[in-house]
Amino acid sequence: MALRGGASRRYAQAIFDLAKANGSLDRWLSDLKVINGVFGTERAVSALENPKLTEADQRKIVNDLIPKQLLEPLSTNLLLLLIKRDRLGLLPRIMEIYQGMYNKEQGIVVADVTTAVPLDETHKQRVAEQLSALTGGKTVELRMHQDPSILGGIIARVGDELLDASVASRLAGLAERLT
Repeated sequence: MALRGGASRRYAQAIFDLAKANGSLDRWLSDLKVINGVFGTERAVSALENPKLTEADQRKIVNDLIPKQLLEPLSTNLLLLLIKRDRLGLLPRIMEIYQGMYNKEQGIVVADVTTAVPLDETHKQRVAEQLSALTGGKTVELRMHQDPSILGGIIARVGDELLDASVASRLAGLAERLT
């Protein structure tokens, strides 16, 4: 499995280098999201990597599912190359690695935020602003999670940093101090 992880990283790095050189980081991110959305499932992989399909059949399936004008030609070529080399299964990991490289290049950090109840857009914006201040002004992209067991408050993980301002952890701390 390490080999497949290494292959994913090599593909992602090659795409990133090409995109950066061409000034098309955003376009590649968009194209990879489209491609991954359509072909990033096990079902799509097994269907397209079927040895009974000819290269022309595979190309027709790709062109039928994603109109040519939706993707840059290089993105379509990447997809066909992955299919030809039986590497389409790497697509979700390639997308993940590219997204990480893109975020780093753009100064974006991803924060996993857990709350007891869903937050409205105003509160999400406030959380993002607070986390941005804590990360030195970086742009923060929130990935929201719900866990009623935290009772209230918020738990945020940005990289290796954990901010636990949940009611459950405060109650646990209070109980510990009382005993």
